[in-house]
Amino acid sequence: MKGPLISVVMATRNRQKLLTEAVKSIQDQTFPNFEIIIVDDASSDGTSAVISEMISHDPRIRSVRSEKNVGPGAARNLGFDLAKGKYIAIMDDDDLADAHRLESQLQGFNENPEAKLVFSSVAWVDDDLNPTNIFPGIVAKGLFPTDPGDVFRLLYLESNKIPNATIMFLRELAVEYRYIDYPWIGEDWYFCMQLAASGIKMSAISTSLLLVRRGKNRQGLMADSTKVAFQAQRKVLEMMRKWLAEECIDEFDDLHKPALSNQIIRESRHFIGIKGLSMLLQAFLIWPGNPKVKEQLRWYFDKLRDKQSGRKGAV
Repeated sequence: MKGPLISVVMATRNRQKLLTEAVKSIQDQTFPNFEIIIVDDASSDGTSAVISEMISHDPRIRSVRSEKNVGPGAARNLGFDLAKGKYIAIMDDDDLADAHRLESQLQGFNENPEAKLVFSSVAWVDDDLNPTNIFPGIVAKGLFPTDPGDVFRLLYLESNKIPNATIMFLRELAVEYRYIDYPWIGEDWYFCMQLAASGIKMSAISTSLLLVRRGKNRQGLMADSTKVAFQAQRKVLEMMRKWLAEECIDEFDDLHKPALSNQIIRESRHFIGIKGLSMLLQAFLIWPGNPKVKEQLRWYFDKLRDKQSGRKGAV
């Protein structure tokens, strides 16, 4: 019997209701030749029973369970090891795939035969599935670069612009490239940067093929705090710098300081006052030529002015 063309890998933890909805959105795909590999990352609710029930009704679904909470990256890697398809598609357990997602991405490969990874823009929705935003804008606008070097520069300098839950790639890539086990935030960013730095060509679909929940009840496989996210993002940048050196990839050496400077500026946007200004000074000292420092200063003073105006208006 001919095997599946696509292996959909879905990591999950304690999301039994949302998992069922995510799986159904894959089961309802217009392209039928796929398998679903669910990786249960040590769920402690009724997720295991829900998975068993789904498997009993659909032979295309398989699962593996980690008895220890290993995080989203390591969980997906377990799914890679079970995949049988020519392609691996990532799917998150709280998202909803457009019915044409798999078909559209296969068409993307056919139209771009040099591409080894295809992804799309996504639509953000609240808990009631009402649209809130389109992310990321550069993909939706059809402006994502095609040259791998340009892709790396974009990701390294501006953070991840590739919606991880939409990526589909040749399974052969999973032999050499894996998600990092730690940190649990930014593992997808690191994965995509590795591919781009290695010259792997990607193709972006501007149409949104996924609904991503961003509501108040959103829960994740990871600790979702601003401080943890910042620490993880800086860790990812440092790990990437070391990996580039180990692989003797020196064409991006001039990006290390700008990348860290930009990261600190992104963090500074969460602080108004002395804390934010001190972070801007740090970003400037790391890379004095960063034009974003001036832009951010202007943004700060506008915010402070608005804040002061609000206080006066309340008197």
